[in-house]
Amino acid sequence: MQEEQARPRRFVGIGRKVSLFLLSALLGVVGVIFLVGYKQGVFVRHTAIYFYAADAFGINKGMAVRLFGLPVGTVSDLDISDRGVRVQLSIISDYTARVPKTSRARLLREGYIGAATIQLVPGGEPGHALQPVVEGDEIEYVPARGVAELVDDLKTQLTPVIGDLRRILVDLNQPNSEFRKSMAGASAVLQQLPETNRETRKMLQDTDAMIRQAEATFTSLGRVSSELEREVPRLSGKMTSTLDNMAETSTQIREAARKNGDALHEVLVQMPALVRDGGELVRDGQDVVGAARNSWLLRDNLEVKSMRSLPVDSFESTGAGAKR
Repeated sequence: MQEEQARPRRFVGIGRKVSLFLLSALLGVVGVIFLVGYKQGVFVRHTAIYFYAADAFGINKGMAVRLFGLPVGTVSDLDISDRGVRVQLSIISDYTARVPKTSRARLLREGYIGAATIQLVPGGEPGHALQPVVEGDEIEYVPARGVAELVDDLKTQLTPVIGDLRRILVDLNQPNSEFRKSMAGASAVLQQLPETNRETRKMLQDTDAMIRQAEATFTSLGRVSSELEREVPRLSGKMTSTLDNMAETSTQIREAARKNGDALHEVLVQMPALVRDGGELVRDGQDVVGAARNSWLLRDNLEVKSMRSLPVDSFESTGAGAKR
């Protein structure tokens, strides 16, 4: 009887472990394939549209297609036709509603040396409802401008500039040109700058002195105003008392004038009676003098003076004086 060889314990269940490892590797590979397919849009529904280009320079299969800078599809096929190169685009169907039939395709690069992409430019007026593209629609292609075209454009734009520069240089070389006159004027102005600087410096010094004087004046005015602020209350008090005294004096004057007026009124009222009494006394005196003059004692001793009338006008008086 042949003895059975005992298996090592480390190889127990090795077949099951190998099978499990192979199954895990297979599942990983399938997952990677699915992930790559998902990233490539294999499981996303696409809409095929196309355009015709004169040449396919710079366009490659698998190139990204962008709308407003976002990737919305890829270049799925390139084929030569009677109209040039037929470029087929595979657009994600979720974005076709944003791509109207009037859209145009153009080749762009990300910077000067970046990757090339197909840029979709929606056509039509913004805000208006446009019909979106469907499977098999053709859109317009705007070819990229070549270097020769750019050079021609640049030449066309620079030609008038170069002509203007040539004309300006010719004008500058003429002795009687405006530029030469302007330079001569500028030279004269530059020669006068030192004198102008001296006058400006002197004016600034005078201005500084005037400012200092003004500061001193303002300081004096400040002191005067502060003194006035201190003296005004006292002066106002004195003025108030003076006005009160003047009011009292005017009241006294008014009272005295009223009293004098009353006294004058009484005198004027009594004046006719006094005048009558004086007239009677004068007549009585005349009678007494006449009686005394007619008495024998005084009649012989007193000389009777004759009454003479004064001349009427100056002429008669002058004549009378000359006769005397």
